Amino acid sequence: MKIGIYGGAFDPFHNGHLSMVKGAIASKKVDRVIVVPTGMPCFKSTRKVTLAPYRYYMVKAALKDVPKCEVCDIEQVYGEPSYTVTTLRNLREKKIVSEKDELFLMCGSDILFEFESWYKPDEILKQARLLCALRPGVDEGQARNQAAHIEEMFDTKVKFFEIDGVEVASSRLRSTTAGTKWCEEENIPEEVRRFIKSHDLYCEDAPLMHVSDETYQKLIQHSFTLFREMGGKRLLHSMNVCVLATRYAIRFGADPDKCALAGLLHDCAKELPEKEQLALAAKIIQDYVPSKQILHSPAGAVYAREHYGVEDQEILDAILYHTIGREIMTLTDKIVYLADKVEPSRDYDDLSMIRTLAEHDINAALIECYCAIKESFARKGQQIHEDTKKSLAYLLANRSQ
Repeated sequence: MKIGIYGGAFDPFHNGHLSMVKGAIASKKVDRVIVVPTGMPCFKSTRKVTLAPYRYYMVKAALKDVPKCEVCDIEQVYGEPSYTVTTLRNLREKKIVSEKDELFLMCGSDILFEFESWYKPDEILKQARLLCALRPGVDEGQARNQAAHIEEMFDTKVKFFEIDGVEVASSRLRSTTAGTKWCEEENIPEEVRRFIKSHDLYCEDAPLMHVSDETYQKLIQHSFTLFREMGGKRLLHSMNVCVLATRYAIRFGADPDKCALAGLLHDCAKELPEKEQLALAAKIIQDYVPSKQILHSPAGAVYAREHYGVEDQEILDAILYHTIGREIMTLTDKIVYLADKVEPSRDYDDLSMIRTLAEHDINAALIECYCAIKESFARKGQQIHEDTKKSLAYLLANRSQ
């Protein structure tokens, strides 16, 4: 089988990328296309690239209905600098493609002029041939001359295919499009626009730019680990909580590094087997067994310490209390609790009042959130947890102070 391999940061995935995929399939030069979102780019600042799981699931959303195309998570699973030669080798070793498959590395014809500077270009061409897209307006003669040069230098054959003339760059989209304008951007597929809106990507304030370099590197590494340990929906939720908690930290004077890490890891134990959660929780809770709904909180505090190396007690406490709160909440507790309840993809209730209050008064937002939960429980004939009652009572008694 002839398989096209199409890699990139896809930050964001746009119609130019989509035209590459569809054009390669339409050309019949390949039987199917495997799209590989970059995990950790080698030649770009990690600060300038959206965290990898966001980009992976964005591409999945964009291509879910495109036939003869699949999105591969190999660079998310490895979580290492993404050299093309390594990815091609891993595709073979992990049997994502077979030894009998003929691989074609898909790229724009402009890549021909920089290919010799890539990491181990000769090794790349031992594993795959180049399949280059010709766009209207591109000097085809120059591209074919450069292809002939590469063919002679590396003893290979370069193939070409035509695509629709979609001229757009991800970097331009990020620099010129912000906020709700993403929903109107015509160069972005509809599924991607919905994804961006749902997760509030590319927001102008860019909260994670305010965390330290050390913390940012931890967020990158933890996101790769979480990718292997939890499903996409929960991982995206955790990342949204991370970003929103960081925004609240900046707004209300908390530590952005602590809030970011607690936000990302708050559900880190939630998809572990219940037996394992119980064993973890028992290390810090001996007098009672938490209910299944909140078990992941104490389990997560222990798991974050033992598995993710978190030693800061303020972060561990925010994870421990993110489901039910405690009588006297620290600012970090409040931020992570609230971010978990109102992150942008949450749509189970009308959260507009809580979100509005959280723009200027964290305590008022928390009171509103507690009351909404209390009313929801009451409609089911249930009561909120005793610790939540104590937290609400404390806030109400001290809100004027």
